[in-house]
Amino acid sequence: MADTTARPEDVDIGQLGSMFGVQTRNELDYLEYDIRGRGYMERLFFNCGASYLGFMLGGGVYGTVQGLRLAPANAPLRVRTNALMNGFGKHGATAGNAAGAVALMFTSFESLAESVELDKICGDQAWVNPVAAGALTGGLFKAGAGVRGAALASAIGAGLAAASHFAPERLR
Repeated sequence: MADTTARPEDVDIGQLGSMFGVQTRNELDYLEYDIRGRGYMERLFFNCGASYLGFMLGGGVYGTVQGLRLAPANAPLRVRTNALMNGFGKHGATAGNAAGAVALMFTSFESLAESVELDKICGDQAWVNPVAAGALTGGLFKAGAGVRGAALASAIGAGLAAASHFAPERLR
């Protein structure tokens, strides 16, 4: 019976080619590039994560101050520490979750506006997409507050997005 085991010297890597990422000819190797910048999922993960982290820490600091302020002055250290931790957990989680949800909505609406090329429809204006996304985000986030509350939140969202878009580069 003949030995059918392949020896390393019998294998030509050039024939395996692109299966292992080896260039077979003098062909150019292109990297994936999106002309509009980062893709939707990259922006979504970054915006949600950064918003959640920032607002969780900010809300946590606020909750810590509230917990220390509301704890009895002559209480033992264990009780004051518990009040501090409860305040951080309550306010930090609430603020972080709200900011993460707003970032998810804003990124999704902005991506939708880019997909339908809303800025091109409005005369090639770059500010249209973020302002529309801000308005839709504010309105949807406060939709349960009634028409007036949703309209006010929509105006605030559009205003914040416009301020962010038109802010000087060094402030962003």
